[in-house]
Amino acid sequence: MGELFALCSAACYGMAGVTIARSRNQRRGDGGVFLSVLVTALLTGALWLLAGSAPVLPADGTHWRALGLFAVAGVCATVLGRLFMYRSTEILGPVGAAMLRRLIPLFAIPLAILLIGDWPGPAELAGGGLVLAGVFAFSGSAAPVGALAGLSLGLLSAASYALSYGLRKLGLMQLPDPLLATCAGASAGCLCYLGWACLYGSSDRRWTRLHYLLADRSAGFLGTALLLSAGQTLQLAALLHTSVTSVALIGALDVLFSALFAALLLRQRLQPTPHGLITALLVGLGSALLLLN
Repeated sequence: MGELFALCSAACYGMAGVTIARSRNQRRGDGGVFLSVLVTALLTGALWLLAGSAPVLPADGTHWRALGLFAVAGVCATVLGRLFMYRSTEILGPVGAAMLRRLIPLFAIPLAILLIGDWPGPAELAGGGLVLAGVFAFSGSAAPVGALAGLSLGLLSAASYALSYGLRKLGLMQLPDPLLATCAGASAGCLCYLGWACLYGSSDRRWTRLHYLLADRSAGFLGTALLLSAGQTLQLAALLHTSVTSVALIGALDVLFSALFAALLLRQRLQPTPHGLITALLVGLGSALLLLN
């Protein structure tokens, strides 16, 4: 079940990469980054309230530690990871930025071992190795990553997301509530953005920064926000049911979803090539191993 959640999350992130690229020419403020975090907080908070299930709070008070971990993970993902992802996608395009996010497992696996002792099993290593090999094979037929700024931002985004995986898994082990975890993390991210806008500089500059955060709220930016909200919530649900390694490795498939959706929506042609056939074979086998694990 966790692997299926992770696959759906990768599809949402892949689609979001395409909508970010489509909206970059309409950008007047932050490109919808704050909007996406705000929508995530409101949507998951509303769903948690509608679900009507109170979290199981440990008697020893460790839930406060879990909420703290969710908040720190939210800052890593919704502030650092998401901001860097938006900017790298605007520079490199959806496929180029998604190819850098395939490096998340290279950061996530050692962090998971360090934080929670989550060692990958043989099936995870074999399936994940095939998935990564397929994604690297795909990169041979994709546009080269040429911009140094985009490359740096993409790597920072991957490292930030990887750290958030480990922190969220550690929090979910103490408080197994994905909706609350997502809402807590996104709320912490919102506070960071608002704090940056309101606490520094003159009153005129504060209003300018607040306007910058809320300037981009058209249908395209709202669609991106909803996709990222769904992707993050599904990712938390996946972490509840499976390992950090599996979630990180399956998340690398977002580059393939980005290429598919870019071909459909941005009219970028995908030519059948040996790279493409190798990619399909490796990713298919690797995904099957992960899903059957």
